[in-house]
Amino acid sequence: MHLTRRAALAASLTPLMQGAPRTLPDGLWPVMLTPFKTDKSLDLNALDALTDWYLANGATGLFACCMSSEVFHLTPEERIETARRSVKRAGRTPVVAAGMPSRRHDEALPFISRMMDTGVDAFILITNQMAEPDESDAVWKERTEALLAATPGVRMGFYEAPSPYKRLLSVEMMRWAGQTGRFFFQKDVSLDAGVIGERAKAVAGTPLKVFNAHAAIMLDAVAAGGHGFSGVCANGYPGLVAAGLKHKSQEIQEFIRANEKTISHKYPTSCKVLARMAGVPIEPVTRKRDVTFDAAETERLRALRHAADRLQKHYA
Repeated sequence: MHLTRRAALAASLTPLMQGAPRTLPDGLWPVMLTPFKTDKSLDLNALDALTDWYLANGATGLFACCMSSEVFHLTPEERIETARRSVKRAGRTPVVAAGMPSRRHDEALPFISRMMDTGVDAFILITNQMAEPDESDAVWKERTEALLAATPGVRMGFYEAPSPYKRLLSVEMMRWAGQTGRFFFQKDVSLDAGVIGERAKAVAGTPLKVFNAHAAIMLDAVAAGGHGFSGVCANGYPGLVAAGLKHKSQEIQEFIRANEKTISHKYPTSCKVLARMAGVPIEPVTRKRDVTFDAAETERLRALRHAADRLQKHYA
């Protein structure tokens, strides 16, 4: 692979990175939505406003080009463009991004190089892309090691995306990943605070951090050793989630748990509606599927918006 100037610089800094890696901050990492216009083209102005909203509501980092971004309904060029725009708007707040088109090196390596040129802090591997459901951890590790060797100096992370199948990393794989010094972020979908605790212990002393995606165990995951939250409800009320993490509020935790079904119904469009109700100029349009909300569904979202805002104000 021909390295770009930025990638070549990263490669020259590999020994420094391994000696004293710069870790990513704990806290709230929203899985970013992708705004579309009514014709389903990208709405980059709305993306700027959405980024501002996340940051104003306590995000310590942003996860772009993820499943909530409808990443595989974006072209590779659109993935690069949305990541670049998010990085530029986020300023000093770190941004990580996924979206690798395949695990074939002739497709993956140029894409990773271009994505790193956008300024993202880490490139996120989707775990199910590196092996088929019936393939072993040994195969998964061999392919991941080969990708690391082909991308010297590139900071990486993991996302255990549930589609097309969920591939959870074993504690042994987590330990290995942490010890490489190359992995900085993991979006955890084990749905189990005990598992998160085991994983966090396995990567202690390395730059790899574990961010829980399951709203129902947000506080339990942090108490077990996890480093923060990166789940879908942060697209509906990021400020409330940030307050829950900051104050370790069981009241907020229970509110989030009780309303997860409403958030998840017709997601991600549901959260685009909630963001629009909060003043973000985002259309309730997705490429994943066309959905509409009847009067009762809209009223439930409006009631949720008001309730979340009231509770957030209480903790301000």
